[in-house]
Amino acid sequence: MLPLEFGLMRILSIIAKILVSLSLLAVMGITIGYLLFSSNLPELSALSDYQPPLVSRVYNSDGELIAEYADEHRILTPFDEIPDTLTKAFLAAEDQQFYEHPGINPARILSAALANLRAGHTVQGGSTITQQVAKNFLLTSERSYTRKIREAILAYRIEKSFSKDDILYLYLNQIYLGRGSYGVASAAWRYFHKPLNELTLAECATIAGMPKSPGKYAPHINPEKATQRRNTVLQLMQNSGFATEHEVELASREPMLVADLDDPKLNDAYADLVLRQLTERFGLKTLRRQGLTIVVPFDPNAQNAAIRAVRHGALDIEQRQYYRYPVNHPSETWITLLEAWHKAREGKPVAPATDEIIPALVTKMARNGDLTVNDGRNLWQLSKPNWNWKPISEYEKEGATEEQLAELKKRPRSWIKGDEIRLQGTARQGVRLAQEPSIESALYAIDMERGTVLARVGGYDYQTAGFDRVHQAMRQPGSAFKPFLYTSALTSGSTPATIVMDTPVVFDSDTSDEFWRPENYKDKFAGPVPLRNALEHSRNLASIKVLQNVGIRRFLNDLELYPLERKFPPQLALALGATEVSLEALTNSYAVMADQGQKWTPVSIQQVQDRTGNTLHRSVSGNRCQVCHVDPVMSASDSMRPAQRALDPVDSFLITNIMKGVIERGTGQRARALNRPAAGKTGTTNNQVDAWFMGYTPQVLTGVWSGRDTPTPMGRRETGARAALPTWLESMQAFHKGRPVVDFTPPEGIEWVVIDDKTGLLPGPDSEEVFLEAFRRGTAPTEETPALEGSATEQNQAPKEDTGFFGLGL
Repeated sequence: MLPLEFGLMRILSIIAKILVSLSLLAVMGITIGYLLFSSNLPELSALSDYQPPLVSRVYNSDGELIAEYADEHRILTPFDEIPDTLTKAFLAAEDQQFYEHPGINPARILSAALANLRAGHTVQGGSTITQQVAKNFLLTSERSYTRKIREAILAYRIEKSFSKDDILYLYLNQIYLGRGSYGVASAAWRYFHKPLNELTLAECATIAGMPKSPGKYAPHINPEKATQRRNTVLQLMQNSGFATEHEVELASREPMLVADLDDPKLNDAYADLVLRQLTERFGLKTLRRQGLTIVVPFDPNAQNAAIRAVRHGALDIEQRQYYRYPVNHPSETWITLLEAWHKAREGKPVAPATDEIIPALVTKMARNGDLTVNDGRNLWQLSKPNWNWKPISEYEKEGATEEQLAELKKRPRSWIKGDEIRLQGTARQGVRLAQEPSIESALYAIDMERGTVLARVGGYDYQTAGFDRVHQAMRQPGSAFKPFLYTSALTSGSTPATIVMDTPVVFDSDTSDEFWRPENYKDKFAGPVPLRNALEHSRNLASIKVLQNVGIRRFLNDLELYPLERKFPPQLALALGATEVSLEALTNSYAVMADQGQKWTPVSIQQVQDRTGNTLHRSVSGNRCQVCHVDPVMSASDSMRPAQRALDPVDSFLITNIMKGVIERGTGQRARALNRPAAGKTGTTNNQVDAWFMGYTPQVLTGVWSGRDTPTPMGRRETGARAALPTWLESMQAFHKGRPVVDFTPPEGIEWVVIDDKTGLLPGPDSEEVFLEAFRRGTAPTEETPALEGSATEQNQAPKEDTGFFGLGL
């Protein structure tokens, strides 16, 4: 062998040994590195036990989605229910070789590295879908080579433990896709308001294009970039054989139409009631993360009608209040204001709705007092407003500063250019002058046939204020409390015809020189009147006599039969409603009288199921369900037990029948416009601070309160009949649309007897007004009304004096 050849072989041998050594070192390094990086990797159990946070969804009884609660808006969807087109769109956009690689794709990693090197920054990712699953489920979003190595190892392990379809299932349900949506089903709903099976090819491509940068390619934020990205994905689908050229061409021309996110239909105080009850029962974390399916008896039409009624009522009362001095704007600021108002009303009708107020500027005053006003879109002509200006003394009482008072005194008591006013829509598509209400109102309605909450309105603008006046406000009910007292009188042995004295009375204090002199409205007294008359006309003095006859202790015991949710002090003023209750408690208590003496809680949540369909809660009011008690688990629940008997059905009917008279002849006659049998009671507190109307038909019970949050007088004429009853009437007219006209059904034990309307006895020869009254069987009067003194009837019936004619033999 030649020396040259020997030398070459020697060099090659050395090179081979070096390569072998390097290979061994590389294998050892890789092995050590693998052992090092994989020694503390997360377990894959998080994938096999996949239980992601899910959106809890609220439906009404008709199956309409009305609200959602979520930390992450996700709708978990089995892989076989995800459309093949959508899956292929993601594969084309994110990982075209997904079904071929073992979790990592070296060719793609190298291609991405070269592209990023040429660009000088990251322009292309090399991660496979499996690597994204590893990162999203098991690792952090840290940008480092260490994390990438760990990610690759986990991706390999995932591929060994799970099928490709399982990996896609995890990926498509977990990925964040913008607009608060996690997973493809959520994105389909929140971008296009569609279930997955209704998505078009273009919409699938739009969703698949967003993982790269949800903020950049979200169609509601950047429609142009979203369209470009969508078309890129479509082209990738064509290149990958997932869509034909014709399909891609048609999809590329499809307009990018993004659905608005719906405001929850479950709104106002009804929404707060449902949220409060769900949170109390399940906890906020469970509600927002465990994908509950909730069914509530919510009727959007009834709720929205109630909201309109409350707003109309508050705005109408405000028309009778003082007009407060408006803010005045310098002319140089008008353009900015008008432009902002114009933008706020783009796309809306020319005139505001009848329960809506909008801002406007006074731009011109005519000599006769007429105003020209500008709302940013239109000029309106208003006849001279007939409104009393708020006196300066009222501002002083409210604590206005000297500086504020000085400014007010400079102003003329009229409208001037630049005044910012409010306009309210009218029924004829016009406007009238209005102002932000200083009066609040609340409404609570119960469907008596279904035993469910029908409507709850917490205030004029509840969405802004958030104070639930149905549940949170404690106010004096005034005469709206009297039916409980008169029911106690009936259960104590009185009848609707029992005479009670409506006469003045003064009570001395046992501890001071003070005295209490209760008064009737307008300080008029009726003398002896039947119990019915005393309640129909809300006679205060007669009610105090009724309480004295019943006894305070007995009345307090009787009040515990109702869900009034509080104890009451032992005082005669209870007869006049001089205590505090919530509208919710008062209305629930009226339900006892309205439903034949049965006590039950109106249902606001009918059913709750977990993410697997297991029933966690079911509720039916009273004894309305015929099969609920078959299930021993459900029958043990408080929400499934039959109603309690709180009153005798006879007494319940008698008080209802008397309250029908409140509407037919008494203080609630405005409610006759409902044009169907109804029972109710007005309530007004001292100085017209609180106004109430509580009323019901056999189908619906509604309570309404009006007043100021800080208890102050609303005005001398703002009684329950004027300040609360109109709201009750408007809402009840809406609630009864489509319902048959029915009357209250008397129970067994009722008899009907015609009586004298004034004496409460059977009609006598001189009775002028008679009335068909209901009595508990055996308690009707048996005596006849005596003839009036000096009447012809009395003279004809009186024994004649002996004149002696017969003794004279004439």
